[in-house]
Amino acid sequence: MANTTGTAEPNLRQWIDRLKDKEPAKRLHAVALLGGLGPRALGALPALIAALADSAAEVRRMAAQTLGEMGVEARTAIPALTHALKDPVEAVRRRAVVALSEMGPEARPAVAALTQCLRDESVTVRRWAALALGEIGPTAPASIPALIEALREDDARNRAVSAAALVKMGSRAVPRLVDALHHPDPQVRRLAALTLSKNPLGKDVVEALASLRKDADATVREAAAEALQRVSGRK
Repeated sequence: MANTTGTAEPNLRQWIDRLKDKEPAKRLHAVALLGGLGPRALGALPALIAALADSAAEVRRMAAQTLGEMGVEARTAIPALTHALKDPVEAVRRRAVVALSEMGPEARPAVAALTQCLRDESVTVRRWAALALGEIGPTAPASIPALIEALREDDARNRAVSAAALVKMGSRAVPRLVDALHHPDPQVRRLAALTLSKNPLGKDVVEALASLRKDADATVREAAAEALQRVSGRK
């Protein structure tokens, strides 16, 4: 059973001090233990934020993971997590993106950096960046053009996550998605049509979708027909 008496704070201090140990293994152990304390670890927040700059990649990765598990309670870590998106180690970048996604709209200050992550060399980092932007939602409209370009991804899961993020952007994404119906890449046209069909649409948008029924690409024509059917089914 967890100790809820007055001895909790000295124990916390002990593990915070351990984060300064010269041995990486001991620092890693301290971060992992603090991550298991839940709300009790909030007193260690400044130390965990500092651990994002640790010389050992595993410590940085675990610090990002721990901060993510704290969710919005760790919102003061957003600047440091944003900086961690440029970490040379993929696992650290990935955990930083995941942590920001856990903070939802609170992570709005990280939108520009997360948008840059949509071009990360790691397919997983790109996927989580799209998911994080979707969790931030309509308050991240600057990311919409990059999310539309992400529909060109080779990875099917990344395309799906980017499309889902665009749906969460709501009406702010509609004009850009209409423009994307004329994108040179048929895959973007196809997914833009299907994504549009998940938002309330005006007559002009429906007409734009209808024009795709004459598209040169068969998959785009099929997507347009499906999108129009969805729209019709909502009336």
